[in-house]
Amino acid sequence: MLAIPLDTNEATILSELYGKAPYFALLDLATGTFKVVENKECGNGLKSAEYLKDLGVKSTIFFHMGEGVYKACAKNGIDVYTSKKEPLSIDSIYTKALNGSFKKLNSENYNVYLDAGSEPCTCGCASR
Repeated sequence: MLAIPLDTNEATILSELYGKAPYFALLDLATGTFKVVENKECGNGLKSAEYLKDLGVKSTIFFHMGEGVYKACAKNGIDVYTSKKEPLSIDSIYTKALNGSFKKLNSENYNVYLDAGSEPCTCGCASR
């Protein structure tokens, strides 16, 4: 299952936020179906990663993400992919994921792709 941050429960476009995104679409890559869940840890990217793990998420995609959130995802066994700051729809994310079109982050390249955005982080991830 791939987690996609969303701005509203009706949204179909990747949010520019990650830990502060109020919802996630959980996309089943085997079927192309998804369900939207509330981000019960909204505002805390580190806890959002733990929450997603508890929901069975194995991968996620981001528009903006900070280093602390990336490391929390990695620690929780969640593969992280970059959208390269493209405002993608859930349908296009599904298609690109099936084609292997997304760049997966790892310990050697994450610092190239991460960008926490312009909003200051309040979850404490910068100190981890």
